[in-house]
Amino acid sequence: MAAILWSVFISCFSIFFWFKTGGLNGSGLVFFTIMLVLAIIAPKVWRIRLIVIFLVVQSALLGADMYLKHLPIWGINDKPELDFILLSTIIISLVVMLKNNYDEKERKIEQFSQGLRELHRLNLRHDSNLNEVLTDYLNSGTRLLGMDRALIVEIKNGISSIKNSHESINSDQLHNELLSLHENVIIETDTAQHTVFRAGNMTNLKEKANNGTAPKYFIASPIKVNNANYGVLLFSADKSNRKRFEEYDIEIMEMMGINISHLLDIKVWSEHQEKTDQELQLSEKRFKTIYQNANIGICVCDRNGMILMANKALQELLEYSEAELIGEIFYSISDSGDLEEMEKDILQYEKIILGEIDHYIIEKKNKTKNGKDIFINKTVSTVRDENEKVRFTVMIVDDITTRKRNETKIKNLNHQLEIQLEKMDVANKELEAFSYSVSHDLRAPLRAIDGFSKIILEDHKDEFSDESKRLLNVIIKNSGKMAMLIDDLLTFSRITRKVTEFKPIDFMDLVKSIIEEQALNESMFSLSELPKAKGEPTLMKQVFSNLIGNAVKFSSHEKMPKVEIGAVEKEGFYEFFVKDNGVGFNMAYYDKVFGVFQRLHTEDEFKGTGVGLAIVQKVMIKHNGKVWAESEEGVGTKFYISLPK
Repeated sequence: MAAILWSVFISCFSIFFWFKTGGLNGSGLVFFTIMLVLAIIAPKVWRIRLIVIFLVVQSALLGADMYLKHLPIWGINDKPELDFILLSTIIISLVVMLKNNYDEKERKIEQFSQGLRELHRLNLRHDSNLNEVLTDYLNSGTRLLGMDRALIVEIKNGISSIKNSHESINSDQLHNELLSLHENVIIETDTAQHTVFRAGNMTNLKEKANNGTAPKYFIASPIKVNNANYGVLLFSADKSNRKRFEEYDIEIMEMMGINISHLLDIKVWSEHQEKTDQELQLSEKRFKTIYQNANIGICVCDRNGMILMANKALQELLEYSEAELIGEIFYSISDSGDLEEMEKDILQYEKIILGEIDHYIIEKKNKTKNGKDIFINKTVSTVRDENEKVRFTVMIVDDITTRKRNETKIKNLNHQLEIQLEKMDVANKELEAFSYSVSHDLRAPLRAIDGFSKIILEDHKDEFSDESKRLLNVIIKNSGKMAMLIDDLLTFSRITRKVTEFKPIDFMDLVKSIIEEQALNESMFSLSELPKAKGEPTLMKQVFSNLIGNAVKFSSHEKMPKVEIGAVEKEGFYEFFVKDNGVGFNMAYYDKVFGVFQRLHTEDEFKGTGVGLAIVQKVMIKHNGKVWAESEEGVGTKFYISLPK
């Protein structure tokens, strides 16, 4: 009000001065100067009005100067009035425009300075509660930018959620409504990764993003945390006096976004650090628990081998207290008197310190504090810093005294076993030689007994009674049985002495040849595909001959005897089988099946010597294979053999 009164007073004074000094000729320039000063010092809102007032007043004064010359209050005017009024109007208009621009720049600088001062104030609060600081940022932003709402929105896996707001959001409905209202703005800001804004009709949004339910006034800037997209800082309003966002508004907005990003960086780092500290504490606690309760000795040494820590198990093992162990050099408490062994231990330790090896293991004899001899297994490794320099060494010491004693006992037992095996091998060879010799030497007397008994029976049958003839037939029959038994024994002993030479065998051809040679009824056989495999041909023929013979023999009493022969390929071996539908046997007597001279049926039921399956087992042992059987009385028997590939 005072400025207006002062301007009116100056104007009146200038008009009076005009007339008193002779109009344009006398004080027109003074009037112009005074009006120019008024335009400069007047408030912005009055400057344009002053131009109009100046033009009207000056035109009136010039008119009076031109047409009312007879009045005695001024002198004669010979100046070009129209030129003067035009020039002075242009000059004062330019001055007003420049002054307005100057004031506008000054206002913007003040607004920007105010924003910077506010950001500085907020920066000083970075050690305060994070949520309170973020709320303060949002409140300050609404004041600086003239908005009503302020949000920090996190975008995670394409889903937006409001993390902070300058006003409390006390319901999920309000939360969802706010997100829906700003959805296009949030998506565009996060996608474009630069500040977007709209003030009325002025915006930098794409046309598509500008459609929808977005507020009429908003400004949004992206937020990054750990150099990754985090979300959006957003200010908006439904009504505002703003017609545009100035460059300094956008700069303040982006600086605020950067500061908030740093705050969230600190928050993430702090949470990570807190989690790391917790994990470190847990790891340390776990280490101490394991270290103290381990049942093997553990100690930590420095680069020179001096013990820094020793757990309870090591103290008990070496019979030293912790105080006695700490400060000692490791090899001074592990000296067994063997200088060569100690030198080897020290040399390995020097290599691990120099980085030539990363760990070493040594077994050595050791003496405890009380002089007891023990054996230890010591594993030494290193703990290195970020520069790969050795800081500490860790020694794990295990008591292997019992193991060493057992190894000595086992070694002695193995030596004794080797001696016994050598003796047994000699005895077996002698037994086999004796068996072969006996079997071979018995054949001639048996042939004589059998031959002479038949001659007597044929040439003198009329001279003997029926009982005598029966007894002679018994002699002949048992001689034949004895000869068969001797033949089987010879076969059994030959298997042991035979040198095995493995060759490829076509087992299908082998089985067919056995059926043909023994003149067996082919209709009773069911043959599956049999593979080719390596084996000793003669011995494998003996195996299948015995198994097929047994199957035919023990199913001979059946009306429709049936024998199945097949094979299955398995990992590392072939599994052959021979199955019959004969009498079978009780599995309770399974242990007798493969014994020499062991029979599960009488001579009257089925002929045989009880050596055939023993031969099969011996052959399969020489082939590193196995033989086994499954049987059920009255159903049949299935024999299996496994032959390595």
